[in-house]
Amino acid sequence: MSKVRDIVPAAPDEAAQGPLAKPQRAAARLQIGERSSAVAEVEVTPAGLLALGGMVGAVLLGVAIVVRAARR
Repeated sequence: MSKVRDIVPAAPDEAAQGPLAKPQRAAARLQIGERSSAVAEVEVTPAGLLALGGMVGAVLLGVAIVVRAARR
C-alpha cells in the first residue's frame, strides 16, 4: 500500500507577491548628549529599494550635467 501525502500550497498572498514584495525593515536611534536624540524607522520592499536607487542615480546624473553646464 502506498500512502498519499497532502500537499499544502503556499499562502495565496505569498505566492502572488513574489520575492521582491517582502518588506524589509530598519530602525536607527541617534543620541547626541543627554538632551538631543532622534529615532528613524523605515519599511520598504526590495522593489522599492531598486526604485529609490534609480531615482538617486538620476538625480546624481542631473546634478553632474548642471555643474558641467555651469562651468562653461
